[in-house]
Amino acid sequence: MAIGVTGASGQLGRQVLDNLLQSGVSAAGIVALTRDPAKLSAYAAKGIVVRAGDFDQPAELQASLKGVDRLLVIPASDLRPGIRGPQHRNAINAAKAAGVGHVIYISTAGAHRGQDLFKSHYETEQALFASGLAWTVLRMGMYYDNLWMGGIAYALSAGVYPAVAPTPEGKVARSDVAAAAAALLASSGHDTHIYHATGPAALTPADVAAAIAETFGKKVDAVTVTQEQYDGGLKAAGLPDFVVDAIGGIEAARAKGQLDIVTHDVAYLTGRKALTLKEYLASTKHLAEAKAAAH
Repeated sequence: MAIGVTGASGQLGRQVLDNLLQSGVSAAGIVALTRDPAKLSAYAAKGIVVRAGDFDQPAELQASLKGVDRLLVIPASDLRPGIRGPQHRNAINAAKAAGVGHVIYISTAGAHRGQDLFKSHYETEQALFASGLAWTVLRMGMYYDNLWMGGIAYALSAGVYPAVAPTPEGKVARSDVAAAAAALLASSGHDTHIYHATGPAALTPADVAAAIAETFGKKVDAVTVTQEQYDGGLKAAGLPDFVVDAIGGIEAARAKGQLDIVTHDVAYLTGRKALTLKEYLASTKHLAEAKAAAH
């Protein structure tokens, strides 16, 4: 059986490849698809089959998927409105045309019609359900890892962690999503199943602030702001409007309770408990030290 992974040169894709190899899957039975195969030269050296695979090049993608039995579709990274939905449909159509037997899609908790990021996931799920392919959906919570994209630095410098509402959400470590995805690829019995990859507990903004404070030994308080203030802070950081819309849309969904989902699916699929936020921060604390040393 050949296993395929799209977006394999991204952070999640690489971790999925690592998990597959660590679980004993033969490197020769893994097909890693990426827009730039040179980025995966180290994996090619391990025996993994590396092929060009671009969602914007469906004919090329179809050819690269020949011989793949089970395919993991990792969402495209382009957050511009209206881009990801068509790209994902291209991937599904290419998989069907290439004879792929089963597609596993990495979706998001709270997938719904509305803000473009969530809409793209919702529409991809619907396209997969209607495709006639065997399918599994893994809806993931928002990454703990995203806190390193400015949230932790701001909390430590300003002493506050801003949020639009005190609503909890089921965040998760990227490494746990990768492990769950790899487990789905390497095993059977998951047809027409929707799983949720989350951490072991729902976290309020106060919980996140407390975890950051405890890890780094600094006072951090959760503060409530308006959606306009939240989005304004993102704009002030120099982010383009479409990124502000995406991140602000995630916060709006969280505030409404659409991300307040916690399961034990990671443990069910992988055989080990998902990391807590405190465990994750303890294991990545060196990232802050590295950033400090670089300045």
